[in-house]
Amino acid sequence: MVKGLSAEWGICFRTVLLSSFAQTLSYWNNTIAVGSGSGKIIILDTITGSQTAVLSGHADQVNCLTFSSDGTSLVSGSDDCTVKLWDLQTGGVVKTFSGHTSWVWSVSISPDCTTIASGSGDATICLWNTQTGECYHTIKQQTTVYHVSFSPTNPQHLISLHSGKLQQWDTNGHQIKPQFDGSYVAFSSDGTQFVSCNEKVVTVQNSDSGVVVAKFQVANGDISYCYFSPGNRLIAIAAGNTAYIWDITSSDPHLVETFIGHTEYKQGMGLPSQVMQMGW
Repeated sequence: MVKGLSAEWGICFRTVLLSSFAQTLSYWNNTIAVGSGSGKIIILDTITGSQTAVLSGHADQVNCLTFSSDGTSLVSGSDDCTVKLWDLQTGGVVKTFSGHTSWVWSVSISPDCTTIASGSGDATICLWNTQTGECYHTIKQQTTVYHVSFSPTNPQHLISLHSGKLQQWDTNGHQIKPQFDGSYVAFSSDGTQFVSCNEKVVTVQNSDSGVVVAKFQVANGDISYCYFSPGNRLIAIAAGNTAYIWDITSSDPHLVETFIGHTEYKQGMGLPSQVMQMGW
């Protein structure tokens, strides 16, 4: 686990050991949720590193997690083929969404919290109504959908990845805008840009026009994850067992920092190891 320091990048300041494999994580403010291979979701305080709650309900490993925009709810997807919406105040399941016939690899909740999108090994994207629990639209794909993500500002706009292709959709299931190559994608916090990675290449594009804002290459290892910093000035990248920070504010993106500490990595979805390290 990593947490940015206010003045400068620092060394790892806390290591948290877990009792089971850490398959995925998501964060909001000072809270981090960790999905485990046991099916449990562990809630941690990023300041102290202490465990504040354990959410139990999935019958198999948790592959994906995401917080709602206000941080009061958490969405999870699992190998048990279900999606769950959790109330973080009570730790209870608000609703279980059933309908996928294979593992759920990715979940996202719209900024207005009315819709959950889930991508699965059954080659579909399901759009769920958070109030009724019903899947009101199914977007069929050709292969496993490893990633879906709503724009943080537009509840009608989402991006998906399957077969190395990035596609954009509206919530009526209509494809919008051209498709691109990619293996992972993330929106900026204001929704105006998205970053995608394809093998060793990172590309930042304008969400509306598709114009390339920045493009650069990471030398070591194929990239598995990429994220914007909260201010959208920096890009965090996971490649192999190494994390990188790139500055994209100039016309010539440059490497700011390299973080080495993990000894293993898992290709594709999942975290580098059971040991999560806090502090950049």
